[in-house]
Amino acid sequence: MTRLRTVACLTGAGTAPELMAEALRALDAVARVHGFSFDQVHAPFGGVALARLGQAVPSSTRDTVLGADAVLVAGADEPALDEVMAELDLRARVTRVRFGQYDDVAFVTAMKPAAAEWAVGRAYALAESRRMRLACVGDSGWCELVEVAAADHEHVRVEHVSPRDAMPFAAFNPSRFDVVAVAPAWAEGIVEIAAAAAAHRVAAHALLAEHGPSLFVPSPDGGFALAGHGMVNPSSMLLAAALMLEHGLDQPAAASTLAGAVSAALVDSPRTASLLRPVSTTSEFTHRVLAGFQVANRNAEFWPETA
Repeated sequence: MTRLRTVACLTGAGTAPELMAEALRALDAVARVHGFSFDQVHAPFGGVALARLGQAVPSSTRDTVLGADAVLVAGADEPALDEVMAELDLRARVTRVRFGQYDDVAFVTAMKPAAAEWAVGRAYALAESRRMRLACVGDSGWCELVEVAAADHEHVRVEHVSPRDAMPFAAFNPSRFDVVAVAPAWAEGIVEIAAAAAAHRVAAHALLAEHGPSLFVPSPDGGFALAGHGMVNPSSMLLAAALMLEHGLDQPAAASTLAGAVSAALVDSPRTASLLRPVSTTSEFTHRVLAGFQVANRNAEFWPETA
Protein backbone atom coordinates (compact mmCIF):
# COMPACT_ATOMS: atom_id res chain seq x y z
CA MET A 1 0.00 0.00 0.00
CA THR A 2 1.33 3.44 -0.96
CA ARG A 3 2.21 5.65 1.99
CA LEU A 4 0.11 8.79 2.30
CA ARG A 5 2.34 11.81 1.67
CA THR A 6 2.23 14.68 4.15
CA VAL A 7 2.39 18.37 3.29
CA ALA A 8 3.40 20.86 5.98
CA CYS A 9 1.48 24.10 5.35
CA LEU A 10 3.14 27.25 6.70
CA THR A 11 0.94 30.32 6.45
CA GLY A 12 2.25 33.79 7.20
CA ALA A 13 0.39 37.04 7.73
CA GLY A 14 -1.03 39.54 5.23
CA THR A 15 -2.44 37.86 2.12
CA ALA A 16 -0.91 34.48 3.04
CA PRO A 17 -4.10 32.93 4.55
CA GLU A 18 -6.06 33.72 1.39
CA LEU A 19 -3.32 32.31 -0.83
CA MET A 20 -2.94 29.11 1.18
CA ALA A 21 -6.70 28.55 1.09
CA GLU A 22 -6.72 28.83 -2.72
CA ALA A 23 -3.69 26.54 -3.07
CA LEU A 24 -5.29 23.82 -0.95
CA ARG A 25 -8.55 24.21 -2.81
CA ALA A 26 -6.70 23.63 -6.09
CA LEU A 27 -4.64 20.76 -4.68
CA ASP A 28 -7.74 18.96 -3.42
CA ALA A 29 -9.39 19.35 -6.81
CA VAL A 30 -6.44 18.16 -8.87
CA ALA A 31 -5.94 15.22 -6.49
CA ARG A 32 -9.52 14.12 -7.17
CA VAL A 33 -8.96 14.36 -10.92
CA HIS A 34 -5.76 12.30 -10.80
CA GLY A 35 -6.85 9.84 -8.13
CA PHE A 36 -4.42 10.34 -5.28
CA SER A 37 -4.58 11.61 -1.71
CA PHE A 38 -2.32 13.58 0.56
CA ASP A 39 -2.40 14.70 4.16
CA GLN A 40 -2.00 18.34 5.18
CA VAL A 41 -0.67 19.55 8.51
CA HIS A 42 -0.85 23.23 9.42
CA ALA A 43 1.74 24.77 11.70
CA PRO A 44 2.06 28.34 13.08
CA PHE A 45 4.70 30.40 11.34
CA GLY A 46 6.01 33.96 11.15
CA GLY A 47 4.20 36.91 12.64
CA VAL A 48 1.12 34.88 13.52
CA ALA A 49 3.21 32.38 15.51
CA LEU A 50 5.12 35.21 17.15
CA ALA A 51 1.91 36.83 18.35
CA ARG A 52 0.41 33.58 19.63
CA LEU A 53 3.41 31.66 20.93
CA GLY A 54 6.22 34.18 21.28
CA GLN A 55 8.36 32.53 18.57
CA ALA A 56 8.30 32.99 14.80
CA VAL A 57 9.19 29.29 14.31
CA PRO A 58 8.14 27.32 17.42
CA SER A 59 9.61 23.91 18.13
CA SER A 60 6.30 22.27 17.18
CA THR A 61 6.55 23.90 13.75
CA ARG A 62 10.10 22.61 13.32
CA ASP A 63 8.91 19.09 14.14
CA THR A 64 6.06 19.39 11.64
CA VAL A 65 8.38 20.63 8.90
CA LEU A 66 11.01 17.96 9.44
CA GLY A 67 8.39 15.21 9.55
CA ALA A 68 6.71 16.20 6.29
CA ASP A 69 7.34 15.04 2.73
CA ALA A 70 7.02 18.59 1.38
CA VAL A 71 6.64 22.08 2.81
CA LEU A 72 4.29 24.57 1.15
CA VAL A 73 4.74 28.18 2.27
CA ALA A 74 2.37 31.10 1.83
CA GLY A 75 4.23 34.22 2.84
CA ALA A 76 7.48 34.63 0.93
CA ASP A 77 7.97 38.02 2.63
CA GLU A 78 8.05 36.52 6.14
CA PRO A 79 11.51 36.98 7.77
CA ALA A 80 10.92 33.67 9.55
CA LEU A 81 11.25 31.87 6.21
CA ASP A 82 15.04 32.05 6.51
CA GLU A 83 14.81 30.27 9.85
CA VAL A 84 12.70 27.50 8.34
CA MET A 85 15.13 27.14 5.43
CA ALA A 86 18.03 26.78 7.86
CA GLU A 87 16.37 23.64 9.27
CA LEU A 88 16.34 21.90 5.88
CA ASP A 89 19.00 20.35 3.66
CA LEU A 90 18.24 22.70 0.76
CA ARG A 91 20.69 22.42 -2.13
CA ALA A 92 19.13 23.60 -5.38
CA ARG A 93 16.61 26.26 -6.35
CA VAL A 94 14.31 25.55 -9.28
CA THR A 95 12.38 28.58 -10.49
CA ARG A 96 9.62 27.93 -12.97
CA VAL A 97 8.55 30.83 -15.17
CA ARG A 98 5.41 30.26 -17.24
CA PHE A 99 4.21 32.76 -19.82
CA GLY A 100 1.57 32.68 -22.47
CA GLN A 101 -0.47 29.51 -22.38
CA TYR A 102 2.19 26.90 -23.05
CA ASP A 103 5.70 28.36 -22.69
CA ASP A 104 7.58 27.27 -19.61
CA VAL A 105 11.21 27.73 -18.56
CA ALA A 106 12.94 26.16 -15.55
CA PHE A 107 16.01 27.85 -14.05
CA VAL A 108 18.17 25.71 -11.76
CA THR A 109 20.94 27.00 -9.53
CA ALA A 110 22.87 25.90 -6.45
CA MET A 111 21.90 27.31 -3.07
CA LYS A 112 25.40 26.93 -1.62
CA PRO A 113 28.85 26.31 -3.13
CA ALA A 114 29.14 22.76 -1.79
CA ALA A 115 25.89 21.82 -3.54
CA ALA A 116 26.88 22.96 -7.05
CA GLU A 117 27.50 19.45 -8.39
CA TRP A 118 24.23 18.17 -6.92
CA ALA A 119 22.31 21.10 -8.41
CA VAL A 120 23.79 20.43 -11.85
CA GLY A 121 22.65 16.83 -11.57
CA ARG A 122 19.11 17.99 -10.78
CA ALA A 123 19.20 20.27 -13.81
CA TYR A 124 20.06 17.32 -16.03
CA ALA A 125 17.36 15.17 -14.44
CA LEU A 126 14.82 17.91 -15.05
CA ALA A 127 15.93 18.26 -18.67
CA GLU A 128 15.52 14.50 -19.15
CA SER A 129 11.92 14.75 -17.93
CA ARG A 130 11.17 17.57 -20.36
CA ARG A 131 12.67 18.22 -23.81
CA MET A 132 16.23 16.95 -23.39
CA ARG A 133 17.60 20.49 -23.70
CA LEU A 134 19.87 22.19 -21.19
CA ALA A 135 21.45 25.62 -21.41
CA CYS A 136 24.45 26.41 -19.22
CA VAL A 137 24.93 30.01 -18.11
CA GLY A 138 27.82 31.00 -15.88
CA ASP A 139 31.56 31.20 -15.36
CA SER A 140 34.15 28.63 -16.40
CA GLY A 141 33.99 26.68 -13.12
CA TRP A 142 30.21 26.25 -13.33
CA CYS A 143 30.31 25.29 -17.00
CA GLU A 144 33.03 22.73 -16.27
CA LEU A 145 30.69 21.03 -13.78
CA VAL A 146 27.99 20.92 -16.45
CA GLU A 147 30.40 19.42 -18.98
CA VAL A 148 31.64 16.75 -16.57
CA ALA A 149 28.04 15.70 -15.77
CA ALA A 150 27.19 15.52 -19.48
CA ALA A 151 28.91 12.15 -19.74
CA ASP A 152 26.18 10.62 -17.56
CA HIS A 153 23.38 12.27 -19.54
CA GLU A 154 24.40 11.72 -23.13
CA HIS A 155 20.90 12.19 -24.54
CA VAL A 156 20.59 15.75 -23.24
CA ARG A 157 21.63 18.44 -25.73
CA VAL A 158 23.74 21.04 -23.95
CA GLU A 159 24.49 24.55 -25.13
CA HIS A 160 26.66 27.12 -23.42
CA VAL A 161 25.36 30.66 -23.34
CA SER A 162 27.38 33.53 -21.93
CA PRO A 163 25.66 35.62 -19.25
CA ARG A 164 25.95 38.63 -21.57
CA ASP A 165 23.89 36.81 -24.23
CA ALA A 166 21.57 35.10 -21.76
CA MET A 167 20.28 38.39 -20.36
CA PRO A 168 18.68 39.65 -23.61
CA PHE A 169 17.42 36.15 -24.42
CA ALA A 170 15.72 36.04 -21.02
CA ALA A 171 14.25 39.51 -21.60
CA PHE A 172 13.02 39.21 -25.17
CA ASN A 173 12.97 35.52 -26.10
CA PRO A 174 12.75 33.36 -22.94
CA SER A 175 11.03 30.54 -24.84
CA ARG A 176 14.41 29.95 -26.48
CA PHE A 177 15.28 28.08 -23.27
CA ASP A 178 13.78 24.98 -21.67
CA VAL A 179 15.98 24.14 -18.66
CA VAL A 180 18.75 26.56 -17.70
CA ALA A 181 21.55 25.59 -15.31
CA VAL A 182 22.66 29.03 -14.16
CA ALA A 183 25.56 29.86 -11.85
CA PRO A 184 24.46 31.39 -8.53
CA ALA A 185 26.11 34.72 -9.29
CA TRP A 186 23.83 35.23 -12.29
CA ALA A 187 20.71 33.36 -11.21
CA GLU A 188 18.72 36.11 -9.50
CA GLY A 189 19.18 38.66 -12.26
CA ILE A 190 18.35 36.31 -15.13
CA VAL A 191 15.29 34.88 -13.40
CA GLU A 192 13.91 38.33 -12.60
CA ILE A 193 14.41 39.47 -16.19
CA ALA A 194 12.71 36.37 -17.61
CA ALA A 195 9.75 36.67 -15.27
CA ALA A 196 9.27 40.40 -15.82
CA ALA A 197 9.65 40.29 -19.60
CA ALA A 198 7.01 37.67 -20.32
CA ALA A 199 3.39 38.61 -20.93
CA HIS A 200 0.95 36.91 -18.55
CA ARG A 201 3.98 35.74 -16.58
CA VAL A 202 3.94 33.72 -13.38
CA ALA A 203 6.92 32.43 -11.42
CA ALA A 204 7.35 30.23 -8.35
CA HIS A 205 10.20 28.47 -6.60
CA ALA A 206 11.10 24.96 -5.47
CA LEU A 207 13.95 24.73 -2.96
CA LEU A 208 15.08 21.15 -3.29
CA ALA A 209 16.65 19.08 -0.51
CA GLU A 210 18.83 16.02 -0.92
CA HIS A 211 17.64 14.61 2.39
CA GLY A 212 14.33 15.46 4.02
CA PRO A 213 11.52 17.64 2.68
CA SER A 214 11.84 20.26 -0.02
CA LEU A 215 10.22 23.68 0.28
CA PHE A 216 7.89 25.37 -2.19
CA VAL A 217 7.16 29.08 -2.18
CA PRO A 218 5.51 31.66 -4.45
CA SER A 219 7.13 34.91 -5.50
CA PRO A 220 6.67 37.73 -2.96
CA ASP A 221 3.39 39.61 -3.47
CA GLY A 222 3.79 42.59 -1.16
CA GLY A 223 2.09 40.80 1.73
CA PHE A 224 -0.29 43.31 3.23
CA ALA A 225 -1.59 45.87 0.71
CA LEU A 226 -4.43 43.64 -0.52
CA ALA A 227 -4.91 41.55 2.63
CA GLY A 228 -8.52 40.84 3.49
CA HIS A 229 -9.98 42.19 0.25
CA GLY A 230 -10.08 38.92 -1.68
CA MET A 231 -8.32 40.54 -4.62
CA VAL A 232 -4.76 39.18 -4.43
CA ASN A 233 -3.48 37.35 -7.50
CA PRO A 234 -3.07 33.64 -6.54
CA SER A 235 -1.30 32.50 -9.72
CA SER A 236 2.21 32.28 -8.22
CA MET A 237 0.89 30.41 -5.18
CA LEU A 238 -0.91 27.94 -7.42
CA LEU A 239 2.24 27.42 -9.47
CA ALA A 240 4.16 26.79 -6.24
CA ALA A 241 1.58 24.11 -5.45
CA ALA A 242 2.16 22.59 -8.90
CA LEU A 243 5.92 22.53 -8.25
CA MET A 244 5.22 20.74 -4.98
CA LEU A 245 3.18 18.12 -6.81
CA GLU A 246 6.06 17.52 -9.21
CA HIS A 247 9.08 17.66 -6.93
CA GLY A 248 7.62 16.96 -3.50
CA LEU A 249 4.75 14.49 -3.94
CA ASP A 250 5.91 12.72 -7.14
CA GLN A 251 2.74 13.59 -9.06
CA PRO A 252 4.04 15.01 -12.37
CA ALA A 253 0.77 14.52 -14.27
CA ALA A 254 -1.19 16.43 -11.65
CA ALA A 255 1.50 19.11 -11.62
CA SER A 256 1.18 19.54 -15.38
CA THR A 257 -2.60 19.80 -15.14
CA LEU A 258 -2.48 22.50 -12.46
CA ALA A 259 0.33 24.53 -14.05
CA GLY A 260 -1.31 24.43 -17.46
CA ALA A 261 -4.65 25.54 -16.05
CA VAL A 262 -2.98 28.46 -14.26
CA SER A 263 -1.42 29.65 -17.50
CA ALA A 264 -4.71 29.29 -19.36
CA ALA A 265 -6.52 31.30 -16.69
CA LEU A 266 -3.92 34.08 -16.91
CA VAL A 267 -4.23 34.29 -20.67
CA ASP A 268 -7.98 33.91 -21.09
CA SER A 269 -9.46 35.43 -17.95
CA PRO A 270 -9.82 38.91 -16.47
CA ARG A 271 -6.97 39.72 -14.10
CA THR A 272 -7.01 40.31 -10.36
CA ALA A 273 -6.32 43.68 -8.79
CA SER A 274 -2.65 42.97 -8.25
CA LEU A 275 -2.35 42.56 -12.02
CA LEU A 276 -3.73 46.07 -12.58
CA ARG A 277 -7.24 45.22 -13.73
CA PRO A 278 -9.51 44.74 -10.66
CA VAL A 279 -12.23 42.71 -12.36
CA SER A 280 -11.57 39.26 -10.91
CA THR A 281 -11.42 38.18 -7.28
CA THR A 282 -8.94 35.71 -5.85
CA SER A 283 -11.63 33.05 -5.58
CA GLU A 284 -12.91 33.68 -9.10
CA PHE A 285 -9.44 33.25 -10.54
CA THR A 286 -8.99 29.90 -8.78
CA HIS A 287 -12.43 28.85 -9.99
CA ARG A 288 -11.30 29.50 -13.56
CA VAL A 289 -8.18 27.43 -12.93
CA LEU A 290 -10.25 24.52 -11.66
CA ALA A 291 -12.66 24.83 -14.57
CA GLY A 292 -9.69 24.53 -16.93
CA PHE A 293 -8.52 21.16 -15.64
CA GLN A 294 -10.35 19.27 -18.35
CA VAL A 295 -8.48 21.23 -21.02
CA ALA A 296 -5.08 21.25 -19.30
CA ASN A 297 -5.22 17.59 -18.24
CA ARG A 298 -3.69 15.49 -21.01
CA ASN A 299 -4.02 12.08 -19.40
CA ALA A 300 -6.14 12.01 -16.27
CA GLU A 301 -6.70 8.71 -14.54
CA PHE A 302 -10.27 7.57 -13.95
CA TRP A 303 -11.34 7.97 -10.35
CA PRO A 304 -14.65 6.26 -9.46
CA GLU A 305 -15.79 8.83 -6.91
CA THR A 306 -15.92 11.56 -9.59
CA ALA A 307 -18.16 9.51 -11.87
